[in-house]
Amino acid sequence: MKPLLFSELVLEPEALRCVLGQMLLRPDPPQSILMVGMTGIGKRTLAHSLAAAWLCPERTQRGHCQTCLVCQKWSDSGEHPDLRVLKPEPDQIKIDAVREIRQWANFAPAVAPFRFVILEEAHRLNPAAANALLKTLEEPPPRYHFILTAPASDLLLPTILSRCRIVRLGALTTESIYQHLKARCDLPDATLHTIAEFSEGAIGRALRWAETLAAPETESKSAQGELHALQNLLRVFARLGTASLEEALRLAYEFREACKALEGGGEERSARAALALGLEYLIQWYRDSLALGHPNASLRFGSHRAEIAPLAKRFTAAERRRDLQTLSEARRAILGNANAQIVTEHLFIQLLRAG
Repeated sequence: MKPLLFSELVLEPEALRCVLGQMLLRPDPPQSILMVGMTGIGKRTLAHSLAAAWLCPERTQRGHCQTCLVCQKWSDSGEHPDLRVLKPEPDQIKIDAVREIRQWANFAPAVAPFRFVILEEAHRLNPAAANALLKTLEEPPPRYHFILTAPASDLLLPTILSRCRIVRLGALTTESIYQHLKARCDLPDATLHTIAEFSEGAIGRALRWAETLAAPETESKSAQGELHALQNLLRVFARLGTASLEEALRLAYEFREACKALEGGGEERSARAALALGLEYLIQWYRDSLALGHPNASLRFGSHRAEIAPLAKRFTAAERRRDLQTLSEARRAILGNANAQIVTEHLFIQLLRAG
């Protein structure tokens, strides 16, 4: 896909747009930029948008002009003669890929004033590749610039970090994502609310779900399966306000089954990571139950107030705060390699004690 205009991007915090817009007005781009943020937050989209803007000799604060000779060189698949993209194949970036880039750097830009290298998931550089990249960043070829992306800055070598300008992308609000989806996707309102609530502030993840759900059925099975799993989680959460203690083991089982369906829903999501994510959603559900007592408080699952209310009515605020601690401990235990069945069964027994 061709890069989006910088002005079309959804960015958080809003101050970031002003900072990057001012950078676009300078004669030369920064030598190296590292974009940091959670998976699905839009790092790749922003990287390609900024590269397109800096390659364009007619760029403005809105981004590339889309009409000049340089912009016309973009293919429909998003390729350009003065851009190279490195990404893990399949799970790491190897030294041969970095060496190819170093050889490519021996040539002058083909049509643009600069050349750009985008390293997606730069934290996947293996040690040899990371050291080779460091040498390139220390002595960059003229008119060559680098954009790296990673979920967190501390995953990269400190020596690489020291040579990069770090751009941190923040999570969007649920309402912001919902409004953006509503303007772009022809899906039922309830579906858009659910997607926005589960997206964790990552606009890229929300768009992926929404766009594949709107696609023909053969193209959207993965997204449909993940969204169905998330909806099943909500059904489990909603029953915590009315279920008896005798139903605890059944609810624990249904919770684990819903989380299993999340395993393939996200990049690198293992069974334990999926369970931890399910518990994080449940923590948010309990926090929303506490927020119900404050009329002006925003809720993560705001479209499910009616389902959250029985939990708040059944258990006191003190009991729910205690349950939040229990949930956090269960999440740490899961990530610490504890037995998932034992942890979740004990957890739901604790949550459904006599109220």
